[in-house]
Amino acid sequence: MKYAKSLLAISAALILGTAHANNIEVVAQIDDTRPGNITVTQQGRTFLSMQPLDNPEYRVVELMSDGSTKPFPNVDWADGPDKGDVGFASVIGIESTPDGVVWILDMGSKNSPAQIVAWDTLNNRLFKRIEIDSDATVDNSFLQDFVIDTKRNKIYIADTSLGNLSGAPAPAFVVVDLGTGNSRRVLQANKALLAPEHDLIIDGSLMATKRENGNSDAIYLSLNPITMDAQNEWVYFGTVNGSVIYRLPASSLANDNLTDSQLSKTIEFYGEKRPSDGMIMADNGDIYVGDIEKNAISIVTKDGFKTFAQDDNLLSWADGFSIQNGYLYITQNSLHLNPALNQGEEGSVKPYHILRIKLNQ
Repeated sequence: MKYAKSLLAISAALILGTAHANNIEVVAQIDDTRPGNITVTQQGRTFLSMQPLDNPEYRVVELMSDGSTKPFPNVDWADGPDKGDVGFASVIGIESTPDGVVWILDMGSKNSPAQIVAWDTLNNRLFKRIEIDSDATVDNSFLQDFVIDTKRNKIYIADTSLGNLSGAPAPAFVVVDLGTGNSRRVLQANKALLAPEHDLIIDGSLMATKRENGNSDAIYLSLNPITMDAQNEWVYFGTVNGSVIYRLPASSLANDNLTDSQLSKTIEFYGEKRPSDGMIMADNGDIYVGDIEKNAISIVTKDGFKTFAQDDNLLSWADGFSIQNGYLYITQNSLHLNPALNQGEEGSVKPYHILRIKLNQ
């Protein structure tokens, strides 16, 4: 595909200084559809979901070493369920495990069920497909992102729901048992999962949606950033508009005998953050989280947070994160300038970027 340009051959020109002593390396430029999330496998391959709000031709792609992209795992899967025998409808969440399996969360559509598809990249074959139970979602579900609990063989999905964009906010966790294929919905509309009414002002403009009557309303997005520690002990989460990171024990979230009331009591405050989309925890416990109002990335620990990197262009809505081989990989997509979040107007200045920053660990 032609819309990605690699700059790897001129790496000396890629190191762009920031105001915060961390260098941002441009891995590739994307001139067409916004990238969504990113995963870099232990074997060194890079995969991207393509932002559903841009109606991408291919829902998931592999980023090649020359900067080109190709549909992943093949055209039939990547071009949607309306063509061929199989297909992803709408994808943001994408992760990988050390065995080279890439896990893809398809939000589904009116005519296509939500599903988890796992692809074995070492043997180029379908590893697992799980259809998410319809009673684990609601009418305005938006299955945004997820973490994999390899210790308990579960996946925990952050269902943002569509906030105040469509219907009443109903964020929840969807817990998927990878052994049985069963899924269940927990903690719906819990206070810790709901977005505060904090207006997002980015580059001087209000993030807002334009209604059919012509009015513009500020957007409040709930449960979204989610990550897990390397020991699979805690699930960390927050909201887009919010300034708090919470956590709860993975053992509690995995326990289908707990009521919502009991599960709610296991949620605890972890630390502060800025309004954010993506979030990831490194093996040493540092959490890297976007700062969408400041075009930055922060590091969060229990002792507080500080700015890790800032760049008004390269970090305009840092969305997805992946950590591999000592680097933090980032997708940048100016998502707040998509018409759905920008009062009906497309305000982005392309290209979008795939970035990486060396971690001092």
